Amino acid sequence: MKGGMGVKKPGLFKPPRFRSGQDTETERHATWLELFYDLVFVAAVSQLSKGLGDDYSWSGVLRFSVLFVPVWWAWVGHTFYLTRFDTEDMGHRLLTMAQMAAAASLAVHVPAALGATSAGFALSYAAVRSILVAEYLRAGLHIPEVRPLTGRYAAGFGAAASLWALSALVPVPWRFLLWGTALAIDFLTPLTAGQLHVRFPPHLMHLPERFGLFTIIVIGEAVVSVVVGINPARFTLGSGMEGLMGLVVAFALWWGYFEGAKGAAVRALSSKRHVRRYQLWLYSHLPLLMGITATAVGVRHVIHQAPLDALPISEGWLLSLSVAVSVLALNAIFLAAFTGRTRQLHRFLVPHYVIAILGVLTGTVSTILPGIALLGILTLLCVSQIFFSLREMPSADVDLP
Repeated sequence: MKGGMGVKKPGLFKPPRFRSGQDTETERHATWLELFYDLVFVAAVSQLSKGLGDDYSWSGVLRFSVLFVPVWWAWVGHTFYLTRFDTEDMGHRLLTMAQMAAAASLAVHVPAALGATSAGFALSYAAVRSILVAEYLRAGLHIPEVRPLTGRYAAGFGAAASLWALSALVPVPWRFLLWGTALAIDFLTPLTAGQLHVRFPPHLMHLPERFGLFTIIVIGEAVVSVVVGINPARFTLGSGMEGLMGLVVAFALWWGYFEGAKGAAVRALSSKRHVRRYQLWLYSHLPLLMGITATAVGVRHVIHQAPLDALPISEGWLLSLSVAVSVLALNAIFLAAFTGRTRQLHRFLVPHYVIAILGVLTGTVSTILPGIALLGILTLLCVSQIFFSLREMPSADVDLP
């Protein structure tokens, strides 16, 4: 027994450690806690999708966009912290659980976030970001060399969180003005960090995997929209064909991200010029995920109506534009993987831009063609993306330089 007494068990609380992203050979994957954390955002995306489905109009898309940005940014903030400083100790788990509770409150307040529950939404987001600030302060306390990064993020995100909290005390519409100011500070904090991204890079295997998983969540919502949209009591050949086309669109978007654009490929980060490409890859995910969600809602609206009926003009345009935005965002993610502009690259991308333009133009015939025909055209455009992505890739470095 004496020998056993000399064995020192690892402590429950361990200091964070910096997990450099330059060693791309180091295996690192999402933890069970990270996957658990993502479940809260499954609920948030579902709430956003439902709200857009209830008001699939230009004003509905505007409300959806205003709310999608902070929800996505809340997930991005925690993900970037973890990719640099994840430590599987009790302190990290408790802070993550606290942030999950705040994110769950954020999701609860989404349906009326621009109305009756706007104060609750603001306080929930402020809580999410305040906990993130606490995590960065904790990391800076234990890792002195990373304090230029953690101090900058704690100051910027802390200022934004304070504005979100303050907005709960300010009447509408000034409350929303504070939201916009706070979001600008939130985004500018990492955007203006410059060489700090190079000095303290994220883990370049872990980060693409995490963004790939969030993309899967959103595509999964598209599949759910199709399945839930079909009423078995009123199932017809037309609704069955529309459901099948909806699934094909979801598959094509999955293919476009993981195979065509190589969205989840391992990246490299080594200079200021390359930071811009790294940021292009990161921020292109926002319109992509919004476009996929809006596409899924539009497909559900097609399924809900009689197959030979045309969509209302606004819904037809929104569905067409959603597909086009998704394709353009995939192109931007693809561009982020290349070191230079070559003739081969231009030739490779031209068909994809043509697909996006045709997607927009499809909106012009949305009031003439029945919904099933409109969905058929958009499905063919999405499938054609798969075809063009199968061509030989232009000779360029696939890693984000």
